[in-house]
Amino acid sequence: MKTIKILLIAIIGLAAVTGCGDDDEFYNSKYTSIPNLITIEHQNNYTVGDVLWLNTNFSRYQPEPNQTTPLDIFKTTGGASFSFAYGLEKKTGTNTWTAIDIRSIIKDQGDAVADFYVIAESIYEPVSQNYKFRAGIPLSETGEYRLVFGLSEVSRLELSSNNNNSEDTFLTIQTTANNLTAGYYNFTVQ
Repeated sequence: MKTIKILLIAIIGLAAVTGCGDDDEFYNSKYTSIPNLITIEHQNNYTVGDVLWLNTNFSRYQPEPNQTTPLDIFKTTGGASFSFAYGLEKKTGTNTWTAIDIRSIIKDQGDAVADFYVIAESIYEPVSQNYKFRAGIPLSETGEYRLVFGLSEVSRLELSSNNNNSEDTFLTIQTTANNLTAGYYNFTVQ
């Protein structure tokens, strides 16, 4: 009888281990790739006093690979907003870049928290059915600069949903931005 109990516990344990998927399945996380969701409002020349603007303005309906109908990211995430991170670095020597502490930004649409890096939040606008964000970094000193994306992995452009309900799908969108070279937006302020 003792052998049967141990065998039954072993079978149940094995079924529990093999029945669980990966963490993404457990937490209802999904990933997709949608290009060109972040825009840098590019200028040919920047001078001290100019503002470097970034924005998002994308529809809740996005094409999904191998699907005939668009993905409704608003419905999928339960109406969550989307966030991404970016920062600014200044060239301080040959191949040496120093992070600039961004404390002051100009918010136009969406929301943002500036504390060394900027955590941008693209907020859903019901009238246009688009997610929108626009904020600018005032440029106060001359020099060579570059805009960097991401926090844990530099130059990784990802929009992550800010879900309120754990039962909704947590969606991470890998995307691109215009005017990047090797993942950075390089520019000079005169």
